[in-house]
Amino acid sequence: MTSSRLEPPTHTSGAHRAHGRPSRTKGQRASAAARHKRYEPYLDGLFTYCLSIMCDHDAATALLGDVLAIAERQRGRCPSDEAGRKAWLYALARWACLRRLAEQRRERQRQASAARQGAHTGRRPACSPHAARGARPSVSGEPPAAAARVRAAA
Repeated sequence: MTSSRLEPPTHTSGAHRAHGRPSRTKGQRASAAARHKRYEPYLDGLFTYCLSIMCDHDAATALLGDVLAIAERQRGRCPSDEAGRKAWLYALARWACLRRLAEQRRERQRQASAARQGAHTGRRPACSPHAARGARPSVSGEPPAAAARVRAAA
């Protein structure tokens, strides 16, 4: 989505939901930072995991941000033990990566389908030597005159 504003946005992703609410206080910002600290030990591994699946640095970075946003929204479901939290975060990362790959695959298929539809319009290409004369080649691939001579000889 584009904007007609000249200055860059001052909010982060998801801030559109915060309209009408007062801005965060210093204590609220500190508690948000504390919540993010519980995911900090896993960030390097999660990024490496996303990078190994996506094979693109920017995509892996974006996915890691998505994973952290989902984890924060679903923090009530986050296991309290360290092993469970790690497994839960990796499961979120796997889900996000597979979802993004599926979106990319659907987009490629849509583009390929659109290209195929454009290629099969039912018209002969203008570069065909028979298209200029309005004649159709025979099934055997011979020019129409040669095919007619073969039929007449038979």
